[in-house]
Amino acid sequence: TILDVVKNNKVLLIDEIEDSLHPKIIEYIFNIFRSGEKAQLICTTHNTKFLDLKKFRKDQIFFANKKEDGSTDLYSLYDYSDFRDTMDLEKAYLQGRFDAVPLINDSQEKLKTLFNG
Repeated sequence: TILDVVKNNKVLLIDEIEDSLHPKIIEYIFNIFRSGEKAQLICTTHNTKFLDLKKFRKDQIFFANKKEDGSTDLYSLYDYSDFRDTMDLEKAYLQGRFDAVPLINDSQEKLKTLFNG
């Protein structure tokens, strides 16, 4: 259980945390881990609402960027020394400032080719 993880300083991995949990439960889980000392929560998400510097430090937010060769780069917001805490993190992410966003235009062209032959 989550309480066992926190009490015994373990690591909990959750893939796509927003897929099966209510937002209030997710917030509760985050708060449990914030109050713990050494336990760690590692989760993936596509929900940009979690990009909140009031809730997470820069070194706690990581981005995954899928490369053309199929490999994935993983890097922290902390690596972006020019990013200031006063900036809108969600907006900067969606604008592609940290890479890690899908190339929609390229994907649309590929879909057109598939459907039109």
